Amino acid sequence: MHHELYDFPLWFFVLEGITLLALLLLTIVSFLLYFIEIQIIFAYRKTTFRGPFYRLMFVGIIVDMLSTINMFTGQVIPARRWFEPFLIYNQSWLGSIFFVITYGGRCIQGATAAILSFCRVCAVCFPIFYHKLGEPWYLHTMQAVQLAGGVIAFVILWPDSYEYILEDNCFYSVGSDDTDADWFYNFVAIMEVVLVLAIIVNNVVTYTMFRLKFNKKSAIKSNSITPSQHQSNQEKQKRENGLDKMTFIVCLVELIYFAFVVYSLQINQYMNKRIFYFLYNILCVIYSTFSAWMLLIISKPINSQVRQRFSNLGGKKLTRSISISVQGSRDNNKS
Repeated sequence: MHHELYDFPLWFFVLEGITLLALLLLTIVSFLLYFIEIQIIFAYRKTTFRGPFYRLMFVGIIVDMLSTINMFTGQVIPARRWFEPFLIYNQSWLGSIFFVITYGGRCIQGATAAILSFCRVCAVCFPIFYHKLGEPWYLHTMQAVQLAGGVIAFVILWPDSYEYILEDNCFYSVGSDDTDADWFYNFVAIMEVVLVLAIIVNNVVTYTMFRLKFNKKSAIKSNSITPSQHQSNQEKQKRENGLDKMTFIVCLVELIYFAFVVYSLQINQYMNKRIFYFLYNILCVIYSTFSAWMLLIISKPINSQVRQRFSNLGGKKLTRSISISVQGSRDNNKS
């Protein structure tokens, strides 16, 4: 264990504390929303949400939640040196958990974004094939690709030995044998480049074809369909447009995440760990929670179900308060 000290100004410590508190609050609220969305997707998995998009999102949500929990428990808590004797005594297996979930989760998150963008390409350009993606063989294949990086991370990173180093009065977990997993980190870097390129290409193709097909259909069918068909087409158009917006935002966040990784791990390889994790924690929480809000805002079925649940909850509270008031009036009359 070695010790390095960097002279941080006071405002950085204040900003760091406020940021971590804000990230924690955002995580708690987002997790509550995630739990509701998971229940909705699971409850209607055979009807409204039977398509591959929501099945893949379901797995992605679970991984996002695990990644955020891992960030707070595996990075923030050790950095603050809370439970220091426990951390030092169990530093090897705690490091294994932290790095497996960190890199495995990153692989799964990147693969999820790439596969979702591929699904959008199929939905716009190859609608017949897109319907086949919901069949068990195709769906299981996509989910196997989605989870493959996490499995590889577990097999390679878990057996390594880890220890905490002391830098700027914070504990940071590092591999004690850097040579064993070097090839895996290179694999992750290459995979990031491939996935980001695939996401960009898929989104460009989707957006271009979507606009071309929509303009063409509008020109041909504007005078040859009934009002009910026109309304149905508009609803379908809104749903597809919402999903395309969500995949575009996923692509944008993925690019920002990728730019940070390239800068911190390739361009500026000697970045101070406290500064690195300050920026990484912000990106990790944003990346792992924004899907909850995108589903709520963009997905009309999710939005309707969430509003209905809150409406039912409010109705139950109102009914309960009325019944309590009535019961209280009866008791007063009796007395």
